[in-house]
Amino acid sequence: MELNLPYINPVNFAKTLVNNYGFSINEAWNSHHLALPDRIGEGILQLFIRKDIHFFRGKWKFLEDTTFLSNDPVGQKGLIDFRLNKHGNIHSSFIEGIKRFEWEITETDGIRFFIPEVYLNIDKHKLTDQFEKYCNNKHIVNLQKQIFNIPIGQASNTILLESKMLEFIYFWMDSIKNNNLDRHFEGIRDSRLAALDEARFLIETDTSNILIIKQLSRKVGLNECDLKRDFRKVYGLPLHQYKIKFRMEQARELIQNTDLPIQEICNRLGYTNRSHFSKLYERFFGVSPAMARTACIKRF
Repeated sequence: MELNLPYINPVNFAKTLVNNYGFSINEAWNSHHLALPDRIGEGILQLFIRKDIHFFRGKWKFLEDTTFLSNDPVGQKGLIDFRLNKHGNIHSSFIEGIKRFEWEITETDGIRFFIPEVYLNIDKHKLTDQFEKYCNNKHIVNLQKQIFNIPIGQASNTILLESKMLEFIYFWMDSIKNNNLDRHFEGIRDSRLAALDEARFLIETDTSNILIIKQLSRKVGLNECDLKRDFRKVYGLPLHQYKIKFRMEQARELIQNTDLPIQEICNRLGYTNRSHFSKLYERFFGVSPAMARTACIKRF
């Protein structure tokens, strides 16, 4: 499958997805939510448009191999494109000297943003190294985790997602100007970050249905207030919400890629009440677990 889209103009980009490829579109909190039609795949793209810049967060999977291409000239209107995926892979057609926007997009979990060249007061040939250095900064790696941990497509999370992506762009532009990222993150020491990472690991590997913050704080050596405050600062979500979100992602993976009964999936993830599990799943993904399983069966 081939998606031929305007890329530089975000309004035309959205219109073409809707008119030519059957995407549905909804607006919420100053963003456009574009969802794939079931006949070609599943996923969503959240598009944010400003006067000078635009950016989006996308997570989708097409049913067949899919390529994106655009006839828009790279660098049109002085816009520099940046692409970053969940695994930390970094690309920019403008910086890499690629003459055409064209790449494989069958399964994507990433962010895209476009910044006018005039705002990046740096030699073009130094941009690649600077951007790679920026993205690999330990604080920015944590910021990326925050962005990718925010459940996509939920109207209630839109403001948080937008603020974190703007934060990412702001720190990038500020690092070019001042070359001193660490001054923004002096409040969290390396030892504290290590303790928070341990807390994250314990949350992700705990199969119980109850998160006891007092016990968690003792295990990682932080008091409860510091743990709750700094965990949210680093990972973008409160402790309880992070645990729920992580388990819902696990549930979706098991529903889509295994034939395990829904009840067994509930049990594996520590949910004894299937009704409660189903309501949580539907709140996160817009469909019940049973409907999600049925949709997967129909596709294959």
